[in-house]
Amino acid sequence: MMKRFCRMFQNNKVFRRLLLFFGIVVAVCAVFLFIQNSYIPAWLCWNDREEMFSDVNGTFYVRLKDKKLEVTNADGEKTFESAKEHKVQDVLVSDLDMDGDKELIVLLWKRGLYGKHRPFWVKEDEKKYSQHVFLYDIKEDGKVHEKWCASDMGVVAGRMKLMAQNDAIIMLEDKEKRCTLWMWQGWGLKNVENEVKIEAFGDNLIDRPIYEYARKHENGSFDFLYEPFLDEIQSADIAALNGETVLVDKESMVGGYPSFGSPMELGEAVKKAGFDVVSCANNHALDRGVQGIDVTKDFYENAGITCVGTQKSTDAEYRPYEIVSKKGIRIAFFSYTYGTNAGDASDKYPNLIHYLPGYETEENGTQQVTEEQEKRLISDIESARKEADFVIVFVHWGEEYNEKVSPVQEKYAQIFAKGGADVVIGTHPHVVQETKLMDRPDGKKMLVYYSLGNFRAVQGQSEQTKRGAKACFTIAHSFDGVTLASYDTKELNSYWK
Repeated sequence: MMKRFCRMFQNNKVFRRLLLFFGIVVAVCAVFLFIQNSYIPAWLCWNDREEMFSDVNGTFYVRLKDKKLEVTNADGEKTFESAKEHKVQDVLVSDLDMDGDKELIVLLWKRGLYGKHRPFWVKEDEKKYSQHVFLYDIKEDGKVHEKWCASDMGVVAGRMKLMAQNDAIIMLEDKEKRCTLWMWQGWGLKNVENEVKIEAFGDNLIDRPIYEYARKHENGSFDFLYEPFLDEIQSADIAALNGETVLVDKESMVGGYPSFGSPMELGEAVKKAGFDVVSCANNHALDRGVQGIDVTKDFYENAGITCVGTQKSTDAEYRPYEIVSKKGIRIAFFSYTYGTNAGDASDKYPNLIHYLPGYETEENGTQQVTEEQEKRLISDIESARKEADFVIVFVHWGEEYNEKVSPVQEKYAQIFAKGGADVVIGTHPHVVQETKLMDRPDGKKMLVYYSLGNFRAVQGQSEQTKRGAKACFTIAHSFDGVTLASYDTKELNSYWK
């Protein structure tokens, strides 16, 4: 039988070719499976590092080299060595669970999805390499013990580091430089929200027809103004607007164009809608005198709303910005205005309104900013950068009803960029102007919304004044600090009638 098969094999070329083809297919499949099971992305960052640390259990030395990790104690005795089958990408040391002693946080690659233990319904682990975060405890005897292993983080990390302001939070960065945050909760690492969504609206210009409608039809309430935008306002982590009209607590001070004063019920509607920040430096800030500013500041502060750009008349210290913290990100808010219609109270109240320094009109229509004034503005922003992770500047500038950005706006935008502002949000023209991503002198970017136009107003003289825009942008932690993750400008109907 065997001889007959051999003669058939020798005489049948087709049969021989089929066997050869089958052998090649088997070999290719074997190579493919080997490569697949052994695949580790080439773009990863593999670290070598040496670090000494001390905790309640003593002093230890961590050494990572050529994808192998070892720990020695103060006597030079090796207390831990990574498993031979593990390829260690990076290691950090921190008191992640905040129990008083530090843990080793190890980013590594190993075959299979699980550590020492796997779910009872999984009969056999996978053979291919996958990335894991292992946590190791150092016990009183100096020995290192596995505490926890992440079977799947949902992200392939190219790099890992501890947060600068909170070393109990780990940051992982993927190939696209997107970062995720992780902290110890209960028993395991849990993903922490990393992004802050900010939405800013333009001029909240409340004129007489709106007051009269509220009184006659809404029992004095202004809630109707913001109802079309509630979903957008309340879905944002921080919602802001330009408070073009001050609040007043006397009926005799309520008024419309050209000198505005809004009832306290307007502030209640702003609060109820869910706004977090109100920019208060604008040309109508002094329409109801110092009292109007004091009443407005008191209301917003008591309502838990950050009011920037003005200070109370009793404030002896200049505070150019306010800090708002959200999801671990500290944001500095500024607000400046080119001037005020009702004069200037700076001689008696130097901190009352935050004016753009040097905004003085020359005969040719440009503005002159002295070197000293420019340095002061830059210094204020630089001071905020030391305290905050992100800087946003509201600015009341430009020419009314002009969709073209003026040279003056461009000049101040350059100054803000020198100081290191991240986002500039302009108001005052009552029409929408361009949105631009500018280069800063330090090599980073600054986003400028030159004018958002109106938000809520009765300016129906043109289609341009009837339309406004909303600034939508997201900021997030990254390896280079807090950065702008995305941005957009969305048109809205601002005309109320």
